[in-house]
Amino acid sequence: MNYFPGAETEIIDNRGFTALIKAAIQGRNDVVAALIMHGADVNAVDSNRGKCARDWALKTGRFDTLNRLRHLALHPTAEQFCDTYVPEWPNLKVLVSKATANKSAGQKMTHHLKSTFGFSFPRDPQDNGVMDHMVRMTTSLRSPFIATATRPLCPSSPPQMGKRRLAVAELMQKHSQKQLEESSLCHRNSSISSISPSVHSAESEMLDDRIGEAMQ
Repeated sequence: MNYFPGAETEIIDNRGFTALIKAAIQGRNDVVAALIMHGADVNAVDSNRGKCARDWALKTGRFDTLNRLRHLALHPTAEQFCDTYVPEWPNLKVLVSKATANKSAGQKMTHHLKSTFGFSFPRDPQDNGVMDHMVRMTTSLRSPFIATATRPLCPSSPPQMGKRRLAVAELMQKHSQKQLEESSLCHRNSSISSISPSVHSAESEMLDDRIGEAMQ
């Protein structure tokens, strides 16, 4: 889908299944996510039973796939850390201020009882929690832990549910090499436009210097 122009995701096979429905039936979570972020219709139904990908995932017991579909619906736009990098966990300051705030005698007693008699069970990382933040920061393009990374052609237009992504060949056909090197491209309803590169603020330049020092 990234390298072959004109990839059609809504073709129906002889059973009436689209590629997304077939991937949901088979529990191919990564394929489901790739198709949806490429613009596949998540509400498309098969021609025989009239069920969409969510219905088929539930019917076939693909609960991980169903959970992936729900997660994508809650976060329909992919995050791209190309121009910004925030190493600090956003919720940290709030939690620290709550922990260091003066507490009454009753609050102290309640906290002591909870910590004494509470139980801790293993659970998956919370969305936007500290583990989730660490994974995103250590795998982003501007992370000091990554020495080399590719430059995305469309940093200002990340993948999004319901928005068709143009293949690299289509981008290169409509824009010269110089344009691709000096500016960013923005997708709008299967069309692309060129935008000027963003001007870094003084704060982002200072952050770039700190990242550069960390990488050295």
